[in-house]
Amino acid sequence: MEGITLKTTVNEILRRFPEAVGLLSKLGLDTCCGGAEPLEEAAKAAGQEPRAVLRALEAFLGEEEA
Repeated sequence: MEGITLKTTVNEILRRFPEAVGLLSKLGLDTCCGGAEPLEEAAKAAGQEPRAVLRALEAFLGEEEA
């Protein structure tokens, strides 16, 4: 999962990893209208801890690639 940080937008993450839409939606992140926000801001807006969301995304994508 190279290159994804808290500053990467939700839209960019979903462009590169469309399979992550379910995880992000489950975590409450806006994957539609709020997709232009950086992951950090989207996580905060959803009431989530940004680094925890990033770790969950990394774990999810790591399992998908295995």
